Amino acid sequence: MGIQGEDEATVLSSSQSLLSHRHKGYQTLDPSYEWNVEIDVKGQVDTGDSVDDKFSIHKLMQYTGPGWLMAIAYLDPGNLESDLQSGAVAGCKLLWLLFWSHAAGLAMQILSARLGVVTQNHLAQLIRKNYSRSSSTAIWLFTQMAIIGSDIQEIIGTAIAIKIIFGTRLWVGVLITASDTFLFMWLQQYGVRKIEIFFMTLIGIMIACFWIEMFVSKPNIEMILKGILIPQIPKEATVQAVGMVGAVIMPHNMFLHSALVMSRNIGTVPTDKKKKEANYYFAIESALALFISYLINLAIVVVFAQVFYKPGQALMELPGLYDASEVLSKTLGKNAKYFWALGLLAAGQSSTMTGTMAGQYVVEGFLGAIFKKQWHRIALTRSIALIPSMLVAVLAVDHFDTMGEFLNVLQSLCLPTAIIPILKLTASSQIMTHTFKNSRITNYVCWMISFIVIGFNVYLFFNYLQELHWPPYAVLFSIIYFSFVLYLIWIPLEVSETKESRLDSEEESSL
Repeated sequence: MGIQGEDEATVLSSSQSLLSHRHKGYQTLDPSYEWNVEIDVKGQVDTGDSVDDKFSIHKLMQYTGPGWLMAIAYLDPGNLESDLQSGAVAGCKLLWLLFWSHAAGLAMQILSARLGVVTQNHLAQLIRKNYSRSSSTAIWLFTQMAIIGSDIQEIIGTAIAIKIIFGTRLWVGVLITASDTFLFMWLQQYGVRKIEIFFMTLIGIMIACFWIEMFVSKPNIEMILKGILIPQIPKEATVQAVGMVGAVIMPHNMFLHSALVMSRNIGTVPTDKKKKEANYYFAIESALALFISYLINLAIVVVFAQVFYKPGQALMELPGLYDASEVLSKTLGKNAKYFWALGLLAAGQSSTMTGTMAGQYVVEGFLGAIFKKQWHRIALTRSIALIPSMLVAVLAVDHFDTMGEFLNVLQSLCLPTAIIPILKLTASSQIMTHTFKNSRITNYVCWMISFIVIGFNVYLFFNYLQELHWPPYAVLFSIIYFSFVLYLIWIPLEVSETKESRLDSEEESSL
């Protein structure tokens, strides 16, 4: 589809989206507001008619894109730092945990995609509609904190890459990174397909850079296979193991994925067959994207296992993103640090842009149409993250590793406020219909995965409090926070019953 065709499809889908919102009772702050076609990606890519049950490469290509943008969050600088530190402390022994972390992430991302496909609304909109005002406001605040914390790591990581390549001061790199806002605004005018190709190119750069470094480091294949197949967590690597799980799944990424899948046009009133087709190909695409993400993360763990890890010897100080470049240069050759910096630059630049997009959907979904113009939304979401990042770059540059630990803890605290609503929304026959709601087995498995991931994050949080010697304000916050998480698990959704959902409920009760 050409640019003109994409624009026509966008305008058509915008009208349909507006009608759908009015029909379903969504309220905006301005009654005269019309959906902004620059940010709304609904229906930009035509997926054609449903085909037979046979697998189709052509169909997969039509649905390919959202999963790759989603996978970028698994490759942001915070994840890369977690990878290099786990490799430095434990060698290849945590590769199995890295794999299962990605598998857990895949389960949550598939639920996010299904939610968007079936309801044709993204997660932020559904939370706003199906939770009380106070609950949705609290969830929004946690989500916004997660975006800020993630964006700080991404912006600082990009600035570090610029410093390695050009030797600039860190705060200069932060300012340069801010220019991605204008690049992103420019890309959005050409349709979602162009954005997807751009981000897939950046992932390709990461694959090339990090795998070149892995081959240059001459890894031990037997140790890699043992690390993947034999579960073990060395005592000295407990914190790194927990951090690896906590850093993989980003709360705001689930909001983003549920919105991006709507870029595929599956019809004004999609049939169940068409929705099943979309869910099927989005699941395959997400699995492929996260497998590539796993291979990139694996390469980083292996490289730093080769460079840093010495069996039986404890590291006196954990390496950071900048320290890593110097060590690579000394051990693998002077050009190694430039491959590292280029891969880090691609990771940071792509993740800051997807973070910007996620921020727009979160603001729009929770707060409504408070801004009519796209650049107003981008300016707000970028400023929210850019100002704290600049303060970190100027005032806390010598303590960034400590700041990174705090930001990882912040991400872990925000994760339940995204996972719990997804599990409850996708289990509701009133929202997903009886055909697409989670089966009992899916519910059990996903809740179990969620409790495991949340449990790891709780361990990370309490370990951090122990390092701070349990300050009273932190203990008070912990009590309030865990009470709210239990409240989210306990309270039912506030779903307005429709004729279709009532029939589904009656059908379910008769089974």
